[in-house]
Amino acid sequence: MWRILLVVTVAGTSALSVAQDRADITGVWKLNAELTTAARQEGASDRPSYGDRRAPLGGGPAGMGGVGRGPATGGGYSGGGRADPEDVAKAREGLRLATLTSDELTIVRNGNAYVVTDANGTSHTWTTDGKTTKSEVGALTVETRLKWDGPALIVERKFEGGVKATDRYTVSGNPRKLLIASKVQNTKIPGDRDRTFQRVYDLQ
Repeated sequence: MWRILLVVTVAGTSALSVAQDRADITGVWKLNAELTTAARQEGASDRPSYGDRRAPLGGGPAGMGGVGRGPATGGGYSGGGRADPEDVAKAREGLRLATLTSDELTIVRNGNAYVVTDANGTSHTWTTDGKTTKSEVGALTVETRLKWDGPALIVERKFEGGVKATDRYTVSGNPRKLLIASKVQNTKIPGDRDRTFQRVYDLQ
């Protein structure tokens, strides 16, 4: 009986330690423009259309295709082979959504989930159980999966059209700063290069 009690106690202590090591990403965060990659926003005339749908200029919060600025990390299709025009249009829109940055984020914890709201008031609920969820962001369908990697929260998004974004959320410093290190890959357009950049937010 004592052995069983000891095992349960050790397991509980270990789980508590893991939870304490995870970054506290909650709070109201303001974009630090000086420490964040320079931004660029596509004009409305550059937006692709799918049938009778014009891709919107909006989406979810940063790290999920947020309304705001897009890092100057290159955009669009860089060539390297032939591709279907529809795939190219979706890939371009996926790249745009994956690299947009909100000027402000509000992150609230609700049990095992996080509610993330951008500067325009658009909210998304994240669950950190590692399961994939589908949602509509702008004109595209996005599959999202979240998991913890030590203290970092990893947000993986797969956009319709072959764009994949991986955002790594960590917190550091005193006062605290939220760091979102991102890698965006275009998996379907030949010759397109990966994009890496980092967003930095100050706690308000």
